[in-house]
Amino acid sequence: MNNMNMADKMAEGVAVSIMGFIIVFIVLLVIMGILSLFNLFAKYCEKKTAQTTDIPEVPSAPPAEPENLMDDTQLVAVIAAAIAAAAADENDGQVEGTDGLVIKSIRRANAWNKEALSQNTNF
Repeated sequence: MNNMNMADKMAEGVAVSIMGFIIVFIVLLVIMGILSLFNLFAKYCEKKTAQTTDIPEVPSAPPAEPENLMDDTQLVAVIAAAIAAAAADENDGQVEGTDGLVIKSIRRANAWNKEALSQNTNF
């Protein structure tokens, strides 16, 4: 290697680099082929299990009718007061006009929301 001139050293370096690129490209193609075989195998297994298991469709339950919340005027008043208090906290304790505040609907929270609320409020 000491007897080689600069042009020969550069040519050998380029040849080694090209050989490295080729090897990496071939390995990537092999990995791509293996992954596509896994995909084909998964589709084959899915078809096979779909053919062997005939699951009857269960009719879905009719949608639950929403509760009539018009009677909960006290609940609406409490929610409106909480929103007004939160707005006052954001404005350094000064309550700006909440006359335009209109509560259009109230939805009950599901169990996950209740659990998250209980964990965050330490009750």
